[in-house]
Amino acid sequence: MKLTSICIYLIVFFSPLLLGKAAFANTSESLTPVTVQINWHHQFQFAGFYAAIAKGYYRDAGLDVTIKPWQPGINIREEVVSGRATFGTSYSSVIADFIKGHPIKAVMTSFQYSPMVLLSQEPITELSQLSGKSVSHYNNLQILALLNRAEPEIEEPTQTYPPTGNLEDFIQGRVDLYGAYETNEPFQLNELEERYFLVKPGDFGINSAEDLVIVSQEFATENPEIVDQFRQATIAGWQYAVTHQAEIVDYILANYPVIKSRQALLFEARATTKYVRTGEIPIGSLDPARLMATAAESRDVGLITAKELQRFNPEDLIASRPDANALTQAEKLYLIQNPIIKIGNDINWAPFEFVDQQGEFKGIVADYFKLFEERLGVTFQPVVDTKWSDVVSMMQSRELDMLTAVTPTPERKTYLNFTTSYLSFPMVLVGNQSTLFINDYSELAGKRVAVVRDYWSHEYLRNNHPEVELVLVDDVTEGLKAVINGQAVVYSGNLAVINYTQQNLGITGLQVVGQSNQRFELAVAVHKDNPLLLSIMQKTLNNLTPEEKGQIYTNWISLEMLTRLDRRQIFYITLIVSVLLFLMLVWVLIYRFQKKRLQKYIYQVNDLSYASAIDPKTYNTLWVSKRYRELTGYSEKELKRMSFTDAANPEKMPRDIQSILTQVVSGLSWTGEVEGKTKHGFVYWVELTLSPQKNLFGDIHQILVTRVNITDKKRIEELSIKDELTKLHNRRYLTQIFPAEIRRIQRKNHHIALALFDLDHFKLINDNYGHEFGDDILRRVADLATQYFNRGDDFVFRLGGEEFLIITNDTTTENFEAHLQDFCVGLLALKIENQGTEHGFLTLSIGAGVWPAAEVSNFTDVYATLDKALYQAKHQGRNQVVMVEHR
Repeated sequence: MKLTSICIYLIVFFSPLLLGKAAFANTSESLTPVTVQINWHHQFQFAGFYAAIAKGYYRDAGLDVTIKPWQPGINIREEVVSGRATFGTSYSSVIADFIKGHPIKAVMTSFQYSPMVLLSQEPITELSQLSGKSVSHYNNLQILALLNRAEPEIEEPTQTYPPTGNLEDFIQGRVDLYGAYETNEPFQLNELEERYFLVKPGDFGINSAEDLVIVSQEFATENPEIVDQFRQATIAGWQYAVTHQAEIVDYILANYPVIKSRQALLFEARATTKYVRTGEIPIGSLDPARLMATAAESRDVGLITAKELQRFNPEDLIASRPDANALTQAEKLYLIQNPIIKIGNDINWAPFEFVDQQGEFKGIVADYFKLFEERLGVTFQPVVDTKWSDVVSMMQSRELDMLTAVTPTPERKTYLNFTTSYLSFPMVLVGNQSTLFINDYSELAGKRVAVVRDYWSHEYLRNNHPEVELVLVDDVTEGLKAVINGQAVVYSGNLAVINYTQQNLGITGLQVVGQSNQRFELAVAVHKDNPLLLSIMQKTLNNLTPEEKGQIYTNWISLEMLTRLDRRQIFYITLIVSVLLFLMLVWVLIYRFQKKRLQKYIYQVNDLSYASAIDPKTYNTLWVSKRYRELTGYSEKELKRMSFTDAANPEKMPRDIQSILTQVVSGLSWTGEVEGKTKHGFVYWVELTLSPQKNLFGDIHQILVTRVNITDKKRIEELSIKDELTKLHNRRYLTQIFPAEIRRIQRKNHHIALALFDLDHFKLINDNYGHEFGDDILRRVADLATQYFNRGDDFVFRLGGEEFLIITNDTTTENFEAHLQDFCVGLLALKIENQGTEHGFLTLSIGAGVWPAAEVSNFTDVYATLDKALYQAKHQGRNQVVMVEHR
């Protein structure tokens, strides 16, 4: 009995522990295990990973992350490709591996630019000093590029030795130059009181992103969600690490075998921050332009060929984020299991949806569902002989899978879920010619209003205006006839449908007499118990392009249709005016009032983004939409005092604008991209469409201007070709435009002139005044260069670091050299202090040449020659121009 009691006690005591352990095991089992192979000893260089583990960011993302220690001789790329590691941190030379065909993807970058340096036993300020030196490095691209640039300058080749990871190789003098991170080894040498000097590739115009996190192409393709979750968690880890340095240092020391002291780690943490978080560049971001520049460096050092570089698309290297609108496996399986989906539609609600005499499902909604069928590979089966009220009943009884275009209402929400609205139109009142304008639905109290049974307008009036007497009809045609026959004072419905019905049936004698502030927000509706189908339809809607939506809209609702309605009103009013002057005045007042209301609707129903109308004779603005006023910042009065071209950037207007306007006035439309400026000077881009509008007599009385805001698209394009710091064109843009530019110059039979220049002793600027001051100097030099080379076909590029390129044409060697000399003098005149240099102020050196355009096919034909001339200018004392001599 006593033993039994003891057993019970033990069971009770240990049960919580056992259950807790089991619960912990279940939690661990639910996490996806992944590994990260680092490319050096455990230290703050990898703080983003440690912080993400310590703070639970990986765990919250569903990942169980293990960091694998580095060992000498390990190949990070092969570890990842073979699957021995899920992710790996690699040097920027891995970009060349990708170009060569290795199946890898880049997830993010830990460092926005490289901290890689060479430790030297003596100060090195000229590349010629590398002659005969022994170098230990990891085939890092920055070091390879530096040694490549040194080749023309040295008398004896450098000797490369594989690294051992032992700093004693440098201390004991076994190698002259030792590849290291500026954030790491210098502190160790300071602690040991060892003498050293830094050779920074960046000081010679060489730089790129570093510590790229890579993953195998196979894993990225099969597990995009895991890759994205890992990326986001690691970025969050870095964000925490750079702001909580001491905490993460202590975590590293407590959990990993570290060969550095706490002070060394804290030094590394402070030094690392500037590489991880750079200006406004988001932590971890992969800039395609920088990847392209790094690939160009790989070509220069012989890691890839020029042809391989031309085929390289940086976007292909980046592991794409999972498409939020991509169908899941469960959603794809649903479509396979349900190849026919029954939809509930209205058979008599044109132009939205109707069934024609041949039994075909037609209209705006039908066109949308044709696109859905193409996207999803299923068949949507509409009803063809059932009125709307019965369709609603069929949906309630689950005989149908979805409703095609309905407005969410409280009643419907009890059993249906809805996608976002994909069609939106106002609800209006239509009466006969004698009906006075109705400002508010409360004025209809006690009056008979026709509505289609079970339409949204029926439910809205029944619930919100019970004082109105409803006349229930089966379709729009019956509702309009109820007004004509006097069975109802007005009909309440969608004006687009009303206009379409009147046009096609020839119904006359009706007019818009009121408009509600409520709108028909049409969405796809699915039963609450079918969330998969709802998600499928929402994603499919999200994937439709603006062009596809616009084409459907244009097919069924056009301004021309509504203009024909205006013609009929004008003709009718003209007849009345011819009978009695008094009635003419009355009808003119009514017409103007209705015209104003109708015109407001016209621009709503067409959903014309940023629309306006202009006079075809003066090109002055006649009308502007609210959204266009908001875009430009001008008031309606200000815009009406302006020509429509005044709001555009005159430098970016099409050069043949007059011929374009002539084309439009002749009756043809025109579409193109135009840059504009707001009232406050902000730049925006629109895709502009000019559409001539004809009056009753066939004359063009106004030009309709519609705009699609493409500012974000243009900004993305600009970011990819502009240097972020100086706003000059970057190396990527040079690669893009050079072939076309050289062909253009060849057609003109001109000479092409190129100048490669960099700033003398720029390293001293950064060392003495700080990198922020150095960045400001680079911007000032860029501005000065664009002032000296400002013709329409002049180009100024920042290739990297303090290295720049100028391209111009139609000049002689003598004139080009003289202009470059003036440029040198112009920089010296700025008197930018640079202590310790020959002049005491910042100067520049230039290597330049003028070639017959026919002799140049690509930039690589001349770059090496320009580079050699530039370094000759350096050797001859700097602050000068050296022209390439043609033999």
